[in-house]
Amino acid sequence: EDRPIVLLSRESNSGTYDYFLENVVRLGDKESNLLFSPDTLLMPSSEGISAEVRQNPNAIGYDGLGYVTPDQKMVAVAVDASGPYVLPSVDTVNDGSYPISRPLYMYTAGEPTGKIKAYLDWILGEGQALVPKLGFVPLR
Repeated sequence: EDRPIVLLSRESNSGTYDYFLENVVRLGDKESNLLFSPDTLLMPSSEGISAEVRQNPNAIGYDGLGYVTPDQKMVAVAVDASGPYVLPSVDTVNDGSYPISRPLYMYTAGEPTGKIKAYLDWILGEGQALVPKLGFVPLR
């Protein structure tokens, strides 16, 4: 249909917003001052983007892989027009062929001990089995 495309983004206090701005909009150019279109709707959550895309056939947005639902269409992307165009998935993120992904880190004040160490050990061990079940990308 000939209707305006509705652009969706996370709010500017989101790490996803920062990553997308710096690495997709600005293509990693530290000197660039490009910004999102002023028509872009800033959404307060990944769930908000997902809901808007589901209910609005003219909406397009970016989101974390774990927030994509089966009724949403993902778009294959490439580093440049010569391709290859790659769909996001656990496999394409882990093998590096999907060009829009970022690592997430956990920080502690000093070397972790006690319950914090036990929690981090669980995350890095058996907790990894839950990650793909939730739609996210586990550690390699």
